Amino acid sequence: MSGRADRRRDEQGAMIACAGAMLALLPVAAHQLGLLEHLPDLPGGSFDSDAITESPAAHPFGMPDAVIGLGSFAVTLALLAAARGRSPVANRLLGLKLKADAGIAAFNLAQQPLRFGKLCSWCTAAAICAGMMVGFAERARRD
Repeated sequence: MSGRADRRRDEQGAMIACAGAMLALLPVAAHQLGLLEHLPDLPGGSFDSDAITESPAAHPFGMPDAVIGLGSFAVTLALLAAARGRSPVANRLLGLKLKADAGIAAFNLAQQPLRFGKLCSWCTAAAICAGMMVGFAERARRD
C-alpha cells in the first residue's frame, strides 16, 4: 500500500472506532436518562454497569457522563473529518483533542476497579474504541 492509502485507511479506522465508542455509550446514556432500566453485562462477577453508571461519579456537574462523552466524541468525529482535508488548524486541534480523549478514557477505565471494584462493560468497550481511535488517528497524522 502507498503512504496515501495507508493514511486513508487509518483515517477511516479512526472514524469507525470513534463511531464505535459512541455506539457503546448510547445504551449508557439511555440508562442514565431513565430510558433504559438495566444495562446487561458480560457474564461473571467483574461487571456492574448499573451501579457504576448510576453513581455520583458518573454524573459530573449533575449531568450523565455518557451524554457528555457522546458530545465529546461528536466533536472528535468532526475534527477527524476536518483533518482529512489536511487543514493545519483542524489537525492541530485534533491532536489536542485526541490527547484529551485518551486521558479521559484511561482515567475512567482505571477509576472503575479502583473505586467500585468492578467494571462497566459498556464503558470499557467505549474506552477500548477510544484507544483504537487515538492509535489510528495518530498514525494517520504522522503520514
